[in-house]
Amino acid sequence: MASGTSLEGRTVLVTGATGFIGGRLVEHLIRTEGAHVRALVRNFSKAARLARFAVEMVPGDLLAPDAVERAVAGCDTIFHCAYPNGGDEATRRAVTARGVELLFDAATRHRVRRVVHTSTISVYGDPPSGDLTEAAPRKYTGSAYGDSKIDAERLALSYCRKGLSVTAVQPTIVYGPYGSSWTIKPLEQLASGRVILINGGAGTCNAVYVDDVVAAMLRAAVLDQAHGEAFLISGEAPITWKQFFDRHAALVPGSETVSMTAHDAIAYYNSTVNRTLFAESWRVLRREVARRESLLRDRLSSRTIGRCVLRCAEAASLLPSNGEARPAIAPDAVPLHPVPPAKVRMYASTARVRIDKAARLLGFRPAFDFGRGMAATEAWAQWANLATTER
Repeated sequence: MASGTSLEGRTVLVTGATGFIGGRLVEHLIRTEGAHVRALVRNFSKAARLARFAVEMVPGDLLAPDAVERAVAGCDTIFHCAYPNGGDEATRRAVTARGVELLFDAATRHRVRRVVHTSTISVYGDPPSGDLTEAAPRKYTGSAYGDSKIDAERLALSYCRKGLSVTAVQPTIVYGPYGSSWTIKPLEQLASGRVILINGGAGTCNAVYVDDVVAAMLRAAVLDQAHGEAFLISGEAPITWKQFFDRHAALVPGSETVSMTAHDAIAYYNSTVNRTLFAESWRVLRREVARRESLLRDRLSSRTIGRCVLRCAEAASLLPSNGEARPAIAPDAVPLHPVPPAKVRMYASTARVRIDKAARLLGFRPAFDFGRGMAATEAWAQWANLATTER
């Protein structure tokens, strides 16, 4: 960072500190920045990662004015990473906007030096091709997440007119340890069924490792030229979605991907809408039990109640009778995970994110290419028991 632009010794508030990006940010703030970190924590059962550090935890959430006031008082810098997960789409959108309003009003009253607002690439919709820069128009698509993020980003940056210094960062496809959407979910999907690759995965994946996102956020918090600006944050060079999923699939032996056109993928998704939860669950249960038959028999046959369970499973055709031939699982019995239309458009896009503005004004340069980032992610996945093969 530039001379004299450090967060060392400053009181820094992180909202969403129990989440993916917020949690990693807290680690960097303490380990490399030497900041005094305060976190607004709604659910302490999710605060295990924070408990490893000397973090001041303020109980409450963004819709509790008193809790927000306590969290903001005395802070030099705020990183706003929180996003609501519960409720319907209308509720999440309202909560997102109201949370920004309460937090930024408090920041204005307490004369906070800088607020870094975490936005997303989703505010631009899914441009089909070409270079994507911050000059592109924000686009409402009907997605609760993307649309609410547009509203929140506009509201956040409007506080610059009220005397508050605000910067917005717009991460792309963020992966890495503890990442729910782009690390844990892909591995779980590959382990539980077949994953659809739109057009064979030829679309552009603008992936970025979580530590690079955090590095950009830290610079946005201290540099004067970041005031009032929004920055796309992505990796140095994009990859394809096939490369992305192939690297994850290497951790899940036997996993499969299926190529579909965008039209066919949407048609398949629409055909699954009316499937009942019971029917789908029953199909998956049959497949999973059949795959683990030997293990189940070994564990259950040693006890009387276990033998009763085995007989019931055989009677219900969940397992073949002991000694009978085991039919192979038909390929079409393996679940094929449907892709929502909004995600289909994202996977089909070949747009390339440009990070020129972040490089020019923040001095941002990603330290992790996809190979290095995935190596760290794979090591964590092994530790977290999300990978089924040793590397």
